[in-house]
Amino acid sequence: MPDSHSFLDNLANLRLVMSVALEHIQAHREQFLKAASGPQVRQAERSISNIRSLAEQLENEFRILDDLVAQKRRLM
Repeated sequence: MPDSHSFLDNLANLRLVMSVALEHIQAHREQFLKAASGPQVRQAERSISNIRSLAEQLENEFRILDDLVAQKRRLM
């Protein structure tokens, strides 16, 4: 089981990776759509679908973590 410091490091890394990905998508989406072939567009659609599924799972985990943190605070 990871220690608390590693858990916090992983959350910080996740925030950084998501921030960079967001900036990249915002900066390059129009260029991609102009240059992409049909198969590339379909690949992007599949990737987006997979990422959305992971984002939903991550949101669910954050809700659970928020609830657990609230419970711990009440016990403190």
